[in-house]
Amino acid sequence: MKTYRLTLLATAFLALAAIPVYYTLGEDEVTIDKINFGTLWMGEEITKEDLSDHVVGVEFWGKWCGPCRAAMPHLVNWYKKYSPNGFILLGLHSTKQETKEEVIAFCKQNKITFNIYDRGSISGVDVSGIPHFTLFDHTGKMVYDGHPMEAAAEKALSEAMKNAPDWLVGEGPYKKLKALAEKIKERKGLGGVLKTIKEKHLNSQDPDEKAEAEKLLERLTRYGNKLLQKADGLKTTEPLKSHNLYQETSKLFKGDEIGDNADNALKDLKEDKTFQDNLKADKELSEMIPDIEKLKACGKCGTFNKECEACKKKNASLEALIQKAKGILKKYPDSPAAAKVKELLPVEQK
Repeated sequence: MKTYRLTLLATAFLALAAIPVYYTLGEDEVTIDKINFGTLWMGEEITKEDLSDHVVGVEFWGKWCGPCRAAMPHLVNWYKKYSPNGFILLGLHSTKQETKEEVIAFCKQNKITFNIYDRGSISGVDVSGIPHFTLFDHTGKMVYDGHPMEAAAEKALSEAMKNAPDWLVGEGPYKKLKALAEKIKERKGLGGVLKTIKEKHLNSQDPDEKAEAEKLLERLTRYGNKLLQKADGLKTTEPLKSHNLYQETSKLFKGDEIGDNADNALKDLKEDKTFQDNLKADKELSEMIPDIEKLKACGKCGTFNKECEACKKKNASLEALIQKAKGILKKYPDSPAAAKVKELLPVEQK
């Protein structure tokens, strides 16, 4: 099989020359296993195992590429619409001279929240121009490859999502534990579901019932542990998100070991003064965010810019926000929220 990778020099030239996108497939079928992650620049670490049973899109793009920037709102809308049902979108950035910080800033300004990588490729797909979108259905099979703005891309994604089973339950059919599978789809009381599986079905003499129980047990346990790992990883950078995620996991898995672990983590954090200070700072900042978002409407610079005089004159609420920001810097100078405040508002600690 021939393997093709993204050639940055060729990509830059062809994109700027507005040459249409073409692609070439290898002799073997292209599947989700052929995705090669680049260096993670934004988002959370995921593995190929995490992609299993999900509809997955891969967008090849560059901040420097005008057509890519034009397509981004389309992709953001896809992600907003379908990610609650398990759609995963990976942005593989074709870097010319942009820094990681510049790309992340662009993503934040444009409400891009899916994973962004520096480079990356799909073995078996030749990307000769960007933007370029590749879609895999829940079985891992490639179902679309081409321009993201084509009507065929929208149709392929809609059909893939319609045909995909609930990603936490996975492919059935569940004949013996159908009621439990439906309960899982509601995303409520998963701790009780796990308890029922362990006590009533896991040691069943019926091989089909036992197999279904083992499958659901593995999926729920992996999901719960993933939530705990994510909450743990956010403690030092996003204390409010971490705290909320522990609380959600505790409630969702109440009655199971996973829920107990979330409860224990919350108890430990309650005794952690540094975390509690960071949490308070994060809560104060979160209350300011809606007003800060309103500032991002300057007709001169396109977004709020602390160096833009038009921004300062236009937004009467700016000074009040600056005072609140100074309060965060004074009370919690070493918190993650303090660092964010300096990025969001023209304020410096004195």
